[in-house]
Amino acid sequence: MDVSALIINVAILFIMMLPGYLLKKCKMCPEGFGKGLANLVLYIAQPVLIVYAYLDCEAEFSQIWSDVLAVFVISLIAHAIFSAVAIPVFRKAPEGRDRMLKFATIFSNAAFMGIPLIQAIFADRPEMAIYASVYNISFNLFLWTLGVLLCTGGEVREEKRTSECAEVAIPMLREKHTVSLKKVLFHPVTLASAVGIILLVTGVKNSLLREAGLGIIPDAMDMLRSLVAPLSMTVIGLRLSDIKFHGFLNDAYMYLFLLLRHLALPLAVLGIMKLSILVGIPLSNDTVTVITVLAATPAASSATMFAEKYDCDALYTSRLVIVSTIFCILTMPLVLMLV
Repeated sequence: MDVSALIINVAILFIMMLPGYLLKKCKMCPEGFGKGLANLVLYIAQPVLIVYAYLDCEAEFSQIWSDVLAVFVISLIAHAIFSAVAIPVFRKAPEGRDRMLKFATIFSNAAFMGIPLIQAIFADRPEMAIYASVYNISFNLFLWTLGVLLCTGGEVREEKRTSECAEVAIPMLREKHTVSLKKVLFHPVTLASAVGIILLVTGVKNSLLREAGLGIIPDAMDMLRSLVAPLSMTVIGLRLSDIKFHGFLNDAYMYLFLLLRHLALPLAVLGIMKLSILVGIPLSNDTVTVITVLAATPAASSATMFAEKYDCDALYTSRLVIVSTIFCILTMPLVLMLV
């Protein structure tokens, strides 16, 4: 992988934050604007991007199934390693912050930033986006099980649900906040990946759609998938405008979090993959590259949403996410030079 291309694409993603930052600072966006954009990315653009990657992949399923399986297994191992390190390390952090330090260390921004980054770096390799979608299946498996347990301390809480497409609270049935395998199975990324695998196995591709006179479908999907990177980064820019950084340099746990999330844990996963190759386990360069890129992305943007939902110091969590996002422009090239 060309490291200079990685640096350029990370820099481009950061530039894409500016519209959101300026809109919020100039008070030109209405309340709930960011949440609306996030929903557009999560429920429309990102699933379309994933399905399009499967349609655009000319390789047969028999050619890539071993890499797909390897990415899934290693991503499970990676999240297990992140969890095994983060949970004891932040056990003595201040109450409330300890939960989100663990959360932000374990969960990277593998979807909102990782998938656009993979797409940008490997624009001519659609199968790389396929591998990224598989990584995010295990991400969501841990997010909606361990992530919920971390935020709730294992307690069952009830509160009124709010509309996911608007900021205005809509009275609905009371919802229990518990571990949810249903949310894993019906998450947009999981559903899109399932549809994509069906298309790949059955041999449905963009070229066949165009030959059948249905080229309008991949053309429309191509336009929709191009929304993922700019809108994802716009949402992060909106959040960046709300953060006050005064005093964060005095937080020793912040430094420990940055060291683990950006250097120690991605390098540990990379080391395990390199060691596996040395002992004869067949891992392709594609597998190693995708997992390292996604493991080295900053703290998940979902950390802020979980902190707000479960009353876990959302302001501090937002600071973790934003500082981590800024810091990754320095650390990601260093980590990936070793791939």
